[in-house]
Amino acid sequence: MTAAGRADVAIVGGGPAGAVTALLLARAGRDVVLYEQSCYDSLRLGETLPPSVNPLLRKLDLWERFGALQAMPSYQTASAWGAAEPADRSFIFSPHGHGWHVDRARFDAMLVDAAEQAGARVLRGARVVKVSRVDARLHVEADEPVLAATVVDATGRTARIARALGANRVQLDKLVCAARVFAIDSEPRGDTFIEAAPDGWWYASPLPEQRRIIALFTDAHEVVRSRLATVDGWTDALARTEHVGDLACGVPCGKIRVTTSASHELEPPVGHDWIAVGDAAFAVDPLSSGGVDFALRSASAAADVLLGGDRAAYWTQIADEAIEYRRLRAEIYGWEHRFADAAFWSARRLLSGQPFARRAATSRAVGIDGAAPSRSTEQDAAALA
Repeated sequence: MTAAGRADVAIVGGGPAGAVTALLLARAGRDVVLYEQSCYDSLRLGETLPPSVNPLLRKLDLWERFGALQAMPSYQTASAWGAAEPADRSFIFSPHGHGWHVDRARFDAMLVDAAEQAGARVLRGARVVKVSRVDARLHVEADEPVLAATVVDATGRTARIARALGANRVQLDKLVCAARVFAIDSEPRGDTFIEAAPDGWWYASPLPEQRRIIALFTDAHEVVRSRLATVDGWTDALARTEHVGDLACGVPCGKIRVTTSASHELEPPVGHDWIAVGDAAFAVDPLSSGGVDFALRSASAAADVLLGGDRAAYWTQIADEAIEYRRLRAEIYGWEHRFADAAFWSARRLLSGQPFARRAATSRAVGIDGAAPSRSTEQDAAALA
């Protein structure tokens, strides 16, 4: 067995949240090791970045690096949502300018490269088997193990490190994405298109290098029932769309990719020797386009905590974001009335009134200093009503 090294902080996951946490801690002089199981050589979903990421990238001093990616500008989103006729929503009035379409693998690799150059030790192609407590430190079991004072869970929606250490993943829905990429003959328009359908909603967006991604977001049982992981099942569902089907031109690239897009909140998102960031702490519906924005903000907040900040305040921040997200999510899904009797849409009406719970009990279970946020479960429910 390889002897474990030592580090101030071990980060599991090299997406935007993990990479930026590593970057900020390394800049502050902390001894950081980051484990990323991929080598950033395959498709990653989440390619559309909202205008709100622009000031975040500038604040992180990453704007020049981002510019080198030559991302495609995104000026507006068009949607057939609440009506059959598409409508446009332009970013022209955004104080942050336009959004972007990026190759997410290249974007994530750019962030982790910046962390590495700041002094973080980055282990690519490195899978973490488990994390356990050993002599008041956390033992990260991997090909290159380490004993760390603190572990950052940046494992995405699975939140597998935090859950192994006692946290509870409270899932809001069972949303799943079934996506396919097409190579097209010319550079696609820089618009995202969204279309509501009886069993969910479709998303079409350009990618760099003359590609377009088309995805259906629906509940997990529908993926099985309609065989959406198969070419025939996915193509049959696409044929029933009013608009998105017209964008599925060109040559399909690779197989249909099915991934979870479920919303959840981690309770708690922080313990005395660990902290969760990005989707591990709080995952949102891709309809909000807020995943990367939150990843960068949560990474900055988590780095502040690990540099001496208030852990309970971090929990309160995540809880408040969850409340606002649920309000906005209910509002957006509420705009679509055409399929009110369909299971997908009726489920979202039912979920809109259910509060996240169990914060105080979970805080005692994991031993976080400061206990739960000051608001009660009853206050949460009132805020969401």
